[in-house]
Amino acid sequence: MLIEESLKSAVSSIRTNRVRSFLTTLAIIIGTAAVIAVIGIGSSASKALEEDIDELGPRTLSIFPSQRKRGGVSSGFNPLVIKDAEALADNNDHNWMIAPAMSGSRQIKYENNNISGEINGYLPINFKVRGFDLAHGRLFTEKENLGRKKVVVLGSKVPGELKKSVKQILNQDILVAGTSYKVIGILAEEGSTGWQNPDDDLYVPLLTASQRIFGTDRLGWINVGISNDTNVDYVMMTIEEILRQKHDIGPGGENDFRINDWSQFSDLRRQATGIFTALIAGIAGISLIVGGIGVMNIMLVSVTERTREIGLRKALGATHRSIMMQFIVEAVLLCILGGLVGVFIGTSLLYLFASFNDWPFAMPISAIFGSITFSALVGLFFGIWPARRAAQLDPAVSLRYE
Repeated sequence: MLIEESLKSAVSSIRTNRVRSFLTTLAIIIGTAAVIAVIGIGSSASKALEEDIDELGPRTLSIFPSQRKRGGVSSGFNPLVIKDAEALADNNDHNWMIAPAMSGSRQIKYENNNISGEINGYLPINFKVRGFDLAHGRLFTEKENLGRKKVVVLGSKVPGELKKSVKQILNQDILVAGTSYKVIGILAEEGSTGWQNPDDDLYVPLLTASQRIFGTDRLGWINVGISNDTNVDYVMMTIEEILRQKHDIGPGGENDFRINDWSQFSDLRRQATGIFTALIAGIAGISLIVGGIGVMNIMLVSVTERTREIGLRKALGATHRSIMMQFIVEAVLLCILGGLVGVFIGTSLLYLFASFNDWPFAMPISAIFGSITFSALVGLFFGIWPARRAAQLDPAVSLRYE
């Protein structure tokens, strides 16, 4: 009964002083909205990053050529070659997918339209390792690769760059560096990766690129697709062992290649996002403390304004506990209402931000309940002093207060 009566009294007081109540809870509203929005944006960013990683398919390591050094002095550039990729493919210890590639710019022509396009020499497995999807036609086969066939798969934007539709160019012949190649497929749109846009590129069989277009067996890179539960360190050690043997690098000699684990950058980005989210959420949480101080000040003013009312209640038999409960409940209710409004505003801001950036909407339920609970605790903590002050007023003095 005591809590029910205190709750009714708190609601009545808030309704009577709507503007003051709103201004009292404003800092709570802003703080809660900021915490909810920041945590939600961090969660949505992490979710979007995870989806991007999943779309890449299996975890990918990339091997690049580099310079060999002897005694701290560079002894020349030692490239990766097709034989290196074959040596890796012959190893079955890790069930990995070896996807060597070479690339270069060449003139592309179809009818009266010319563009300078990036030609990528791929094996059929490269598309799986890179996570590329086919939109029209088909991909080239291993048989076509071994036969050095003149077939090409286009990135999604290439038909438009040649001012033709998909139907107009699919199964037609285009000129690559002056030689006719048949367009057998067109990839789905992949989007830019920051330093490369696969939608602008053309893809031919690796051996076709090596012997018909570039005239070299030198590779630009080798991608190695592994399952997500594979021991990456062990895989990298195996790659290093095989390539050092192929390149005749003795004990103590420096590698003339480098291995990149792209997922490490994703992990670092995820960690940075988490730290940044926690930092900003912590700063935003300070405004809840500031809001609590504001609630305490307003409640102290309210105690002063209602001195005669408190004195009358105590004269009629109200106990020390009931007076304290009245003001504590009012402070907690103000903070909870501010927290609820803040959650609504913060969630709305997150929805707009996620929609604008095409991110998934990810709001942890724990953040919502945590913010409301913290707001209630702020009200409880900062409401105790004004409540004690009200409860300790002398009835006789209070009744004479003007």
